[in-house]
Amino acid sequence: MKNHKFQQIRVRVTDFGESVRINAQTDKQYAKIRGIFVSLPDEQLLMGSLLGLRVNNQEVFEDAHEVKLITSGHQVAPNKKFFFFEEHLEAGGSAIEGKFTDGGEGVFSGNSAKLQLMRERKTQSGYLYEVKIYLWLTNE
Repeated sequence: MKNHKFQQIRVRVTDFGESVRINAQTDKQYAKIRGIFVSLPDEQLLMGSLLGLRVNNQEVFEDAHEVKLITSGHQVAPNKKFFFFEEHLEAGGSAIEGKFTDGGEGVFSGNSAKLQLMRERKTQSGYLYEVKIYLWLTNE
């Protein structure tokens, strides 16, 4: 078995300013959550977006934690993107709960063309965007 795994949790955001509940479980074959990375389809979506996270009812990030503080942009090398946890967070089938909150229309207030494009995508396809939360699981 491998020593590490990158487990992906997908969250679909369907409206501006929406809060979406997260319920998942870590892979049972891995002992520890080493780090986290939140991937958004557009770097502008980082502004104002929030993430709350609990592992086995232990608060890791309060609901008002800004996503921009725990993730990085495209300019960072792939092996440097993760926010590493100082404390030991159990994996091994742990319950992952949380909430992702979209930054809202204020994110695109200075770029009306981009806001219009996001609105059109929403009306044409029935969704706005998908957030991918990557947990770095290890057996170390």
